[in-house]
Amino acid sequence: MCQKIVWFLALLLIPCKGMSQKIWTLDNCIAYALEHNLAQETQNYNAEISKERWRQSKRDMLPIISVSYPRYNVSFGRTLDPVTNSFVDTRFVSGLSGGLSSSLTLFESFKKWHTLSYQKLIYESSKFDEQQAQYDLAFRIMDLFNSVLFQEGTLEIIKEQQATNLLRQKTIAKKVELGLVAKADFYEIEAATSADALEVLKAENTLKAAKLALIQEMNLEASDISIIQDMPSDKASDIDSSLHIETLFNASQNILPSLQKSKINVETAKKDLAIEKTALLPSIRLGASIFSSFSDNFKDASGSTIPFNEQIKNNQNKFIGLSLNYPIFGNGRIRSSIKIAKIELEKAQAELKIEEQRTYKIIQELLQKNEALIAEEQFNLKTVKAKKKAYDIAQKKYEKELINLYELQMASNTYLTAKIEQVRLMAQMAIQKHTLDFYNGTFSLPVISPSN
Repeated sequence: MCQKIVWFLALLLIPCKGMSQKIWTLDNCIAYALEHNLAQETQNYNAEISKERWRQSKRDMLPIISVSYPRYNVSFGRTLDPVTNSFVDTRFVSGLSGGLSSSLTLFESFKKWHTLSYQKLIYESSKFDEQQAQYDLAFRIMDLFNSVLFQEGTLEIIKEQQATNLLRQKTIAKKVELGLVAKADFYEIEAATSADALEVLKAENTLKAAKLALIQEMNLEASDISIIQDMPSDKASDIDSSLHIETLFNASQNILPSLQKSKINVETAKKDLAIEKTALLPSIRLGASIFSSFSDNFKDASGSTIPFNEQIKNNQNKFIGLSLNYPIFGNGRIRSSIKIAKIELEKAQAELKIEEQRTYKIIQELLQKNEALIAEEQFNLKTVKAKKKAYDIAQKKYEKELINLYELQMASNTYLTAKIEQVRLMAQMAIQKHTLDFYNGTFSLPVISPSN
């Protein structure tokens, strides 16, 4: 009976333990950061502001209608009576007055149309800013994620060496007791295990720092994080070595947010120049208004106040008119603004060329690094296999007392260094693959699932 109870409690505890710590993949980390990173949230607000300004530029095409609220004025002292058109020296009540007015720009050299296009381009530019910020955040998360994987791999390798040396220390201790080996060998292996413990401690601290950096960048409310590589190690190093610089550059022309933004900046500068030029041309406006008033001072022949409805009808003042505004002289301000707008256009065109050149150089460096990483990984893989064989042979020689413990430790250390280098190369190649996918247009940002 007691055994059944123990098994029942164990079954209850197993799922609780599994649910207590979520395992994060790279896509999970990126998706969570995109939704919770505060800097990204600020970038989203900027895009919303630009969108609202674009919408307002559409509403600016509509006429303006305003209402003057009813006014009730009381004057003291010498005041002009609008009824008798004479001055009075006593308290005077002018009564109620109000009206409705509207204005519409009929022609302004298409300034509002240019402004509408300008604000739309600004909105499109803000969307590319938002998209670029998302990609920048994704690659920061990717770099930190692979840093954690690298540190975990390094810690695992160091712990393997520590376990091997601890086992060897026990074996040497027994041999020392039996007088088969010198006590100096025990001191030497003891120093090695102490060094291993220090290296494990350093690796654990470095791993904690790497995890903390990832948690902070994700804006995750947690003190620890467990990650798992969602891409098999053989796929992470599966980099296309046949990529050509012109192919990647041509693909990036219509994909990279930074390039798209630079192109839009040129179009925006053109629209800004068109807006400034409209100030040289005339504008035509249509205006209309209706006004009326009521006052106790308006009397009929019998001396009684004229009724409200009759006064509102009789006192109506209607207006409709066209106005033409033609700029003649403005202290050279208009010409100066146009000149500055032309310079801004030339500047935007130069910045586009600089961005294209920068992108070309980055792709050039990526392909060169790609070739180097592939060559390094293949060479180091052979090195790992060779160091493994050398270590196995050294271990057998040590067992046959053909070499001393120091030589065995040297073989072990070189094998350890080669394995750590292989882990580093694998982490770099994983980032390299995603970066090449980004410039090739095959990298997509993950989205957070509703269950998360």
